Amino acid sequence: MKRLLFFLTLALMTMPMLIADEPYVYNDYYWQRSSLFEKLPIGTADIVFVGNSLTDNGEWHELFRSPEVKNRGIISDVVQGISDRIGSVTAGHPRKIFLLSGANDISHHITADSLAQAMEKLIMKIKEQSPESEIYLQSLLPINNDFHRYRNLVGTEQVFVDGNELLEQVAKRQGVTWVNLFPAFADAEGKLRKELTADGLHVNAEGYRIWRREVAKYVGLPFDDEGEVYPIGAADVVMVGNGLIAGCEWHELLRCPQVKARPYYAAEVAPLPQAAAAVAAAKPAKIFLLAAYDRLSGDFAPDTVVRTVERAIREVKRISPATTVVVMGLVPVSPAYEKYATFADVVPAKIQATNRRLRDIAKRNDAKWVDLMPVLADDNGHLRADYTNDGFHLMGNGYAAWGEALAKFFR
Repeated sequence: MKRLLFFLTLALMTMPMLIADEPYVYNDYYWQRSSLFEKLPIGTADIVFVGNSLTDNGEWHELFRSPEVKNRGIISDVVQGISDRIGSVTAGHPRKIFLLSGANDISHHITADSLAQAMEKLIMKIKEQSPESEIYLQSLLPINNDFHRYRNLVGTEQVFVDGNELLEQVAKRQGVTWVNLFPAFADAEGKLRKELTADGLHVNAEGYRIWRREVAKYVGLPFDDEGEVYPIGAADVVMVGNGLIAGCEWHELLRCPQVKARPYYAAEVAPLPQAAAAVAAAKPAKIFLLAAYDRLSGDFAPDTVVRTVERAIREVKRISPATTVVVMGLVPVSPAYEKYATFADVVPAKIQATNRRLRDIAKRNDAKWVDLMPVLADDNGHLRADYTNDGFHLMGNGYAAWGEALAKFFR
């Protein structure tokens, strides 16, 4: 799953305690992701999955092989967070909306009753804003505290059970469809099955296969339950790179259903050749490679970046000679944030120089080149202030600018 490991630091333990009806303090990723959604319109034929990390981590358009199925999940989100951003979904009056939320609420010590009240208010809001949309309320999945990963969930197993009972009553009162996922994921003790998770909360690819199977009759689209959960085909275009790749719904941004994201979960460039080789084995039509820093500090080593990107290009060419390779250059960073203060002075020049070398190796290895600096950088060579809220990751308008830079490859 594209985001699970990279954004683990944004999971349950990083969020403040939530008290019902109090204003919620959202993290940086919430604003990055919700601002992206504002740039991606919803249509009346769409089927939208809305929720927290369990939803965010799924590639729903791939699971159902349809661009009409869209992901509106945000890691660490709570019911109130969904309510505050649901307007970007309901404005498009989609055909169906699938809701799942509550684990993060429970981790902030919300009771089952308060969770159900919040969800009922959310459903009423959706019905008011988009009465045409069919609403499907999905149950909470089980958790498994044997993994000892989330201290705020220790001893909450019964809250999940009670929460589901109350949520089912909400579904009946509001006349929406109840989808009970819990039994398909639970073992004999009511815990999340160990073979479906790596941390006791999130699910792996096989878990998403089961999830797809459970909701398929409600989604109403054909799907293939055999083979890989997320296969890559000969007509596909695959984005490979770090967490900047993970943060976007590229198939929507680029208006191309064949676009798929296969990020690795580190900020550095080192994993790029291996990740590229894994994708090349499927022999897709195109692979976009995002160059990255060898480390996110001002003393990054350009030689390491250049050598690693060239190795990635050659791996793709060796494994799948017919695949078009597009190299995307280093993106700017903003030193206005303490974490990236070392990027303030000489480093923008180093970034530009490194990008020129990357452009040259792309040409030498028969790959295409895209320089992202002109579209993302300000006059000082830093990431534009209106494109980021943490100095490195992008807001929706930053991704929109990136998409415009890539548009020529999708005409």
